[in-house]
Amino acid sequence: MLCKEAAKGAVYKLNEEVYIRSVERRGLWLVALCYVRSQSRREECYQVVLKLKLGTRYFTGRCECPDFRYRGGPCKHIVRAKVALREYLKAATSLRRLL
Repeated sequence: MLCKEAAKGAVYKLNEEVYIRSVERRGLWLVALCYVRSQSRREECYQVVLKLKLGTRYFTGRCECPDFRYRGGPCKHIVRAKVALREYLKAATSLRRLL
């Protein structure tokens, strides 16, 4: 997906590198749909789906980049999406405290 399209529907963006499209709670899991900018092709973003188990440090992620498909393990896009999600959740909780 092109990053221009991902930026339009984003609820949060981190340094023009990571765009969070949606965050929702499904049972004990928090599921986030993110788009992370490619390092080699700057106008292209890869879709990352993160699932975090609330109250623990356990998380899983799936990325559509070639590196993830080849190795089948975590890639740098998943790590960036997790950092952006952490910043988004910090901002959301501090905003909730103000209201």
